[in-house]
Amino acid sequence: MRGRRREQQEQDQEALMTADEVASLMQVTSAWVYAESRRGALPHVRLGRYVRFRRSAINRWLDDSERGPRTTQRPEGAKFASVVP
Repeated sequence: MRGRRREQQEQDQEALMTADEVASLMQVTSAWVYAESRRGALPHVRLGRYVRFRRSAINRWLDDSERGPRTTQRPEGAKFASVVP
């Protein structure tokens, strides 16, 4: 039974999604999804006139795009590192 569940998860990761589904997942508008795909920023697959998105590619893109506070090297003698906005 466990093998079937894992197989289903792998299939879900490779499932193609529509722009509306990606927009819902990312909590943005589908217009933003289309614009970012046209710009080449969001990974997508063209199927003729249709645009589809692999769930695994979107998840990887989100992971790669995630940002947190970055610190810079503190000058000699400084007590705290500064946070770059």
